[in-house]
Amino acid sequence: MLHKEKTLLYRQRLTAAARLRQRWLILCGGTAYAIASLWVSFRLGAPPAFAGASLALLPVMLALYGLTYARTSGPFLEINPLLLAVILGGHVVLGAGAAPEGSAARFALLFGLLAFTIVIAAPTLRSTLGGLGLAALIAVGGALVYLPGEHIAFAGIEALIYFLPALVTAVIAAVCFEHERSATFELRIELERRATSDNLTGVSNRAHINLLAQNEFARARRYREPYAALMIEIDDYDTLSAKGGPRAADVVVQVFTGYCVVVMRHCDSFGRLSPAQFLALLPETQGAGAFTLAGRMCRDLAALEVMVEGQPVKFTVSIGATELQVTDRWAGDLLRRAEQGLEDAIERGRGNAVFAAPPPAPAHYDAAAEDTDYIAP
Repeated sequence: MLHKEKTLLYRQRLTAAARLRQRWLILCGGTAYAIASLWVSFRLGAPPAFAGASLALLPVMLALYGLTYARTSGPFLEINPLLLAVILGGHVVLGAGAAPEGSAARFALLFGLLAFTIVIAAPTLRSTLGGLGLAALIAVGGALVYLPGEHIAFAGIEALIYFLPALVTAVIAAVCFEHERSATFELRIELERRATSDNLTGVSNRAHINLLAQNEFARARRYREPYAALMIEIDDYDTLSAKGGPRAADVVVQVFTGYCVVVMRHCDSFGRLSPAQFLALLPETQGAGAFTLAGRMCRDLAALEVMVEGQPVKFTVSIGATELQVTDRWAGDLLRRAEQGLEDAIERGRGNAVFAAPPPAPAHYDAAAEDTDYIAP
């Protein structure tokens, strides 16, 4: 589940980067093209159709820019490259027909710039190829249908010959860009997984579970929510490893971890502190509920039989449970109390759970004056 959440997070980051690219391309490139077209149409006395289209370009570009700020802008990010292909491609065709002298080279140059604009603006390969396909269709239609109608019979074919290398280059660039983006995305996911996950079990490693403990503690304190923790240790881990070998110990750890991941909720966090010691964070959970879960875990795991190379292996766990107290100043207070409960459980003979009660508050302590918005460093 953690891997899925990180994958979603990185996809959101890629979407945010695509949104930023589109905003700058539309705001700077689109509006600059619209202003330049207006200047050309008034300077050269272009036909009314081209002048009207140039006049409409500016508000259209500003509207596309506004779509990138929509709350649900994800679909618009896919559609905007298609809209750019239709709007700017149609305008280029009108401009080539309005000024036929040298229109083939200008036609190919503007469509080539449009193709690379689509490659940069599109968030996915699908929208990139869709935008390039629309731009190519408009270029073919304009070159073979509209331009010859303006008495430049061979300009259409010439324009397409000029535009074809740019189109092929844009498609190759889009595929390479998508491949690089996918490779970077997978590399980031893998690096994040290695930095935050235990290699054997896949759950959070020591550094990551401690960070989660601090974050959950701060959130519970700020919003005055219950918060509990379980410190769990596999009993006689060294003896188990000595008798059955490292393979048996690894299998027991993996089976134990799989059980814990199944019985805990999606909002809970679970991590490995050492080869035999684990930490479970239970937000929005009272101490009674955490202790009930700890007792059930001890019973279930004691009754479990793990097969390692055809030989049955049994194991037990000791658990220290605790909950957030008003006297706790940071996450370490909560975790030390859970560790004390674990030590008490081991002293009582292992294979059981102990709820660690908080130490008595000092005589001068005023609970009403406690800073409930305190966030642990």
